[in-house]
Parts: sequence; structure tokens; C-alpha cells
Amino acid sequence: MLLRQRSSSAPLLLLAFLFLTLGAGSAWATNPPVQLVSARRYYSLFLSTPSRPGEPASPRIRYQGVWECVNWGGTGDISLFQQEPAHLPYLDFRAKANGISIPVQKQGDRYWVPLHFPGGQRVRVQIESLQQVLPVDPGQKIDSFEDLIQPTGWRPPVVNYWVVVDLGRLFNAYMAQESKSPAFGLAPRSSPGSPPSSAFPQFLANKILEVSPKGYRIEGNKIWWYYHNLGDAASSQPMGTLRVVWQAWYR
Repeated sequence: MLLRQRSSSAPLLLLAFLFLTLGAGSAWATNPPVQLVSARRYYSLFLSTPSRPGEPASPRIRYQGVWECVNWGGTGDISLFQQEPAHLPYLDFRAKANGISIPVQKQGDRYWVPLHFPGGQRVRVQIESLQQVLPVDPGQKIDSFEDLIQPTGWRPPVVNYWVVVDLGRLFNAYMAQESKSPAFGLAPRSSPGSPPSSAFPQFLANKILEVSPKGYRIEGNKIWWYYHNLGDAASSQPMGTLRVVWQAWYR
């Protein structure tokens, strides 16, 4: 995302991809006034419901992001943008600031979100989106998605930072397909509607080909990361890009 602020005291140009990265030469690069106090990023993977008989299901990503920010500088107007990857086109993209809907504009492959950031005030930014997952190589039964998750350019620290990938609906779709003829290495259901406790770990091992960054935890059907008191980019642990790759058994 790109963030551009015009304050009463001095102009500001910040760059971000859902997070801030500061333009070279900006005075704010060493002392950014906007603190990202906490962030919660939630991704849910699932298969679409075919609209007509014979139509194949296709993967989707439902995303919900919440940023709690504090502007320690002067009042300014901010514009954020989200890049649209070619193989992950948006079907829906919405934004709110402090519960009020914001008109989102699409320019080329970028979605722009204008924000008003009062000096010394908190702003709660919410982003909700729906993306279609297109095959990068139609000849291979492999699908993937990625998103930049490294927080850079904010006034440190980022106190609480969560990233959650919910695979429950994708897992349920696979189990529904395999319930009558379980795949190799995946235990059959012990009773209708009740997959065995080993089923999800086996699903991760057999169908999920890559999850990064490392250091994630597994709880139920979710994979998650938590970071506390992240400093500036130079001192924080590298997170880089969230990436999940899986076998496209539905194609």
C-alpha cells in the first residue's frame, strides 16, 4: 500500500504494501510519526460453490485486516494502496476507518484507500477483501497465494501482531470429496461428519506443500503467527512474505 500524507506543518510521502515503507530521503524515514500499535490479519481459504452443474470449484481467499494506529504527528490526509497480483485478482475490496466506510478507487492494478489522520488521534483501519486464486501454471495441479507481512516504516514498536491462515473450509472440502474413497495416507472418517484427530495433520503433510515464514503454530484448522513489540525494520526479525502452496485436487 502507498501512504501519502499532507500535514499542516510539512508534506509527507510514505509507501506501503498493507504496511508502510518510507521513500528514500524522507525525513520521516528515521522518525515516523504513525505507530502501528496492533495488527490482526486473517486469511480464510475455501473453494467456491459452482453456479451450475459441471462447473469446477475454484479457490478463494477471504481476508480481514485490522490496524490500530496512533498518529503522534500533525493532522494529515493519507492514501494507502494495495497491489493486485495478476494471479490473485480481487473480486471485492472494502475499507473502513473508525467504522466509517471509505470509497476505494482502483487505478490500474492498485486499490487506493484515502484516510484522514487527525494529529494525536487513534485510527482503526479495516480492510476486507475477496480474491480469486488463478493457477500460475495450468499444467500443474498446484495453487498458491502470498502477501507481504513485514511491517516497515511505522513508529516502533508494533506491540501486538497476529497473522492467521484458516484452512478449515479448504480441509472440509477435501474431506467431503475423499469421504467415500480416502486418499493415500489420509485416514477415513470414524463417523459421518467427524474426521479423526489425525486427519488435519495428514492433510497438512499431504496436500499443503509450503507454508512460510517459519515459526508458525497450529491450532485446530488454523496456522498462525504472533509477534510482540516489534522494533524498526533493522532490529526486527525478518518475516517477509506470507506464502501458502497446496495441491489443487479439485482441478
